[in-house]
Amino acid sequence: MEELPNSAERQLVEDELPEGIERRLVLRLLADWRELCGERAFPSFADVDPGRMPDIWPNCFVLDVAGHAENPVFRTIGTDLADRIDVDLVDKRASDAPENTLVSVAMSYVDEVLRKKVPISRGGEFFEPDGVRVLYRSILLPMSDDGETISGLLGAANCREVIDQQSD
Repeated sequence: MEELPNSAERQLVEDELPEGIERRLVLRLLADWRELCGERAFPSFADVDPGRMPDIWPNCFVLDVAGHAENPVFRTIGTDLADRIDVDLVDKRASDAPENTLVSVAMSYVDEVLRKKVPISRGGEFFEPDGVRVLYRSILLPMSDDGETISGLLGAANCREVIDQQSD
């Protein structure tokens, strides 16, 4: 995973942000992606600067689809996502991601993004292997080395665990 430059500070995004600042991670990343596109159909990974998004990058992952669209390869996985699983996914296939985890749910619609060639965001709930209910939001953004052909996907996801209150 690419380290943040020493000059970058990690910012905690809290519930109360200044007026006019989008709180949802997926919408902030989508806005950055659109800005990076400019006049091109897709931005390049070379355009992505993790230092510009220190509060988002720990929730991001990069999938390489060039030559292996059937089973993409993880090139990067953010620390917040990596902390939620027991396996290092860097340089591993998407199929190696443990089932019923945030990262597996976040990339479950790779085929749709590749087919439609547009960013797609999803949210919902799933149950982790230990039975914990999790609400999540995720996004997959097509990226291109040549500006036209999708060579990879930039993804991001965040979540919160739901503790169901049971009465005795």
